[in-house]
Amino acid sequence: MTRAGLLVVGALLAIASGCPAEPHPVPEPTSSPQPSHTALPGRPTTASTGLPAYTGPPANAPPSTGPLTTLRAAVDLTPATQGAFWRADEAVAAPDGGAYVVLSSEGPGRPQRLATVARTGDGFAVTGSVAVPRVDHVVGAHLLPDGTVAVAGRLSSSDLGLEVVDPRTGATRAVPLVPYERGTTSADLRTALSPDGRTLYLVATVTIGRRVSETLSAVDPLAGTVLAQRGLIDDVSLVSVYPMGRQLAGLVARPGGGATVVFDASPTEVAQLRIPTLLRYDASLTTLEEPVRVTSLAERAETQSVAVGIDGTVFLVVDVPDGAWILAVPDGGGAGPVLVQLTDRIFDYALTVEPAQQWALLPAIEGARAVDLRTGEIRGPLDVGCSLGPDVRAIAPAWQDAGALVVGQCDVGSRWVEMLWIAGP
Repeated sequence: MTRAGLLVVGALLAIASGCPAEPHPVPEPTSSPQPSHTALPGRPTTASTGLPAYTGPPANAPPSTGPLTTLRAAVDLTPATQGAFWRADEAVAAPDGGAYVVLSSEGPGRPQRLATVARTGDGFAVTGSVAVPRVDHVVGAHLLPDGTVAVAGRLSSSDLGLEVVDPRTGATRAVPLVPYERGTTSADLRTALSPDGRTLYLVATVTIGRRVSETLSAVDPLAGTVLAQRGLIDDVSLVSVYPMGRQLAGLVARPGGGATVVFDASPTEVAQLRIPTLLRYDASLTTLEEPVRVTSLAERAETQSVAVGIDGTVFLVVDVPDGAWILAVPDGGGAGPVLVQLTDRIFDYALTVEPAQQWALLPAIEGARAVDLRTGEIRGPLDVGCSLGPDVRAIAPAWQDAGALVVGQCDVGSRWVEMLWIAGP
C-alpha cells in the first residue's frame, strides 16, 4: 500500500471511532490525448506526499463561531422576479449582512435580475432588484471594492467574461475575457476573487472542433483590463494525458497573490481514471509550482466541490467508490489524510468553510449539514423549512464569513419558490 493509502486508512479508522439538488455529473472527455510532452515515460499516478500535509486550522485563525445549524432567515425571492419559471443561480454577501442574488428566467426572452436582500426590521427581505444583460451558465458572483457585483459566465456576445452590475442604479458593463470562436463546441470557466477584491482570476477551457484552448487570466475587474494571462495546455500535460475540459473543478485565490487551478487529471490513456490535481501559480502567473496530486490513482477519487481557507488551504469534496471525502491541501503543501468521510455521493456539490477552518457547511436533504473538519463529526441538519424538500444549488459565505448563504428553491406543492436561506451558529 502506498503512503497515501496508509494515510487514508488511518484517517478512516479515526473517523469511525470518533448537479433534486442539482448534481454535477462529469461527462467523459471527447477530445483526443494532447500532444505536449509525449516523450514523457508516464505521468505520475501516486499522491503528492513529499510536501507538507494539512495539520489543522492556522494558529492565527479567528475563533470559531460553531456549526451553522440555525436558520436565521428564509427569504422568498419572488418579489424580484417577473412571472414564473425563475431560477436563483448564485449569491454573494452584502456589507449590511444581506446578499445580492443572481436570478435567471427560463421563459421566452430569458431576462436576468440581480436582487438585493437586506435587513428590514427584525428580518430580511428583497428590497430591490435591477435588470442584468443575459449571462448564461453563471459560475460565480463577486462583490467588488466599489460596491458593484461581477457576474461571471457566458456573455450575450458568447464571449466568456464578466457582467459588472451596480445593484443600486442598474448600470452595467461587460468585460469579455475569452473571445468566442466560431466552431466552439464546449466552453467552461471558474473564477476567484483575490482577498483584497482587486484581482479576479479566471480559468477557461474551450473546445473548438478538435482544438482545445485552456487559459488562466488575472483581471482588474474595476478597470476591465487583463493584468496577466497564461496558456495551460503544457502545464496540464505534465500531469494529464487529456486537457482539463469538463474535469475543471475549481479555482481559488492565494493569500499572497496568484491562484490555484483544481481539476481531475487523467494520467493514463484511460480517461475515466482520474486524480484530483492542483496547479499553483504566483501573482504574475509566470511561475508554475510543483503540481499536487491530492490522491493516488488507486483511490478513484473525482472532485465535486472546492473551497478555500483564509490561509490558502484548498478544501475539496471528492467522490470515491463508497461515498465521499473532504480533503485539504495547504498552500504550498501536498496530500494528507481524509478529514471527513461522507456516506453519500448526492449532496457533495457545494462547500463553504468558516475562517476558523474548524467547521464546514454542505448541502443535505433537509437543506444543509455542518461537518467538523477536525474530528469528522457531522452535525445538523439545518432544516430550511421546506416540507416537501428543498433544492439547494449553492452555498456561499455570509458577510465577514459570519454564517452562510444557501441558495435554492422550495417546493410548496403547486410551484417552486426561489429562496435565499441565511444560516448561522
